[in-house]
Amino acid sequence: MRDVAQPIRKRIAAIDAARGAALIGMAIYHLSWDFAYFNLAAPTFPTTPPMRLFSHAVAGAFLALAGVSLALAHRDAFDRTSFQRRLGIIVGAAALVTLASRLLAPGAAIYFGILHCIAIASLLAAPLVRAPIGAAFAAAALVFIAPLFANPTFNAPPVVWLGLDTVPPNTFDWRPLAPWSGFVFLGLAFARIFWRGLTQSHLAQWRPSNVFSRALSWAGRRSLAIYLIHQPVFFAILFAATGFTDPNVARERTSFHGVCLTQCGNAGGTAAHCQNGCQCVADELTKAGLEMAFSRADLDSKQQAEFSRIVQDCARTP
Repeated sequence: MRDVAQPIRKRIAAIDAARGAALIGMAIYHLSWDFAYFNLAAPTFPTTPPMRLFSHAVAGAFLALAGVSLALAHRDAFDRTSFQRRLGIIVGAAALVTLASRLLAPGAAIYFGILHCIAIASLLAAPLVRAPIGAAFAAAALVFIAPLFANPTFNAPPVVWLGLDTVPPNTFDWRPLAPWSGFVFLGLAFARIFWRGLTQSHLAQWRPSNVFSRALSWAGRRSLAIYLIHQPVFFAILFAATGFTDPNVARERTSFHGVCLTQCGNAGGTAAHCQNGCQCVADELTKAGLEMAFSRADLDSKQQAEFSRIVQDCARTP
């Protein structure tokens, strides 16, 4: 039940479009990880300084928009039922992300990513919706400077999510409460300051007028669902596009091919002969189911005999 009855208000399409634009940025960054995983980009590409900076900008935008949406949704009176429903959905989605990441990549599972941060930050920001605006700015300042007081005590799993750790955990998505919740508090504070002008401005009256803007607004209204499904979709597409090849095997094959070319060249082979011969060896090993040889793993006597036969046959390749 609502604390105070409030009229139903229209969504601001421009904010939906902004959230849709942030989704595009998120998709681009996540694709960088997928490309690296499938050996379509350098393994270190997603962690290069430009890509990390890009990911931080996208995450900051999402979190700030969460604060803006919280302020606008409750600007007349705090709607407890609506808030609890939204919080429950976000918590459930965050739990799904954790579960899926534990199944797919247990060594880098996501325990406190952007959805987890939005959930906790929203809970903390709820009292600030009706509090003096200065309180939201103070909360933002507090969490932004908190990491300066990091201490090894906070490296323990039960408290590492606070953001006061000195050794971040190994995870695909890490947005600890400090400093990232500060963007939610800032979004809330600025939206409360400017909401009247915003809701009465031309921006609030803007409506998508072309395919691109309509797509952005549509995606922004469904950002959570898109967040949850986009990675499985990307993964399936790339898995099919790369010929259903295990990306780890693909990387090992590339490394094996490079070693083969070097050894062949050192033995006096011509560039063309070495290229054809090494390609032949890699292809024949794959056909024989001996991909383990790419990583130079130990082979039993039968596998070693088959490996030697393939190398000898391919050495005669013109």
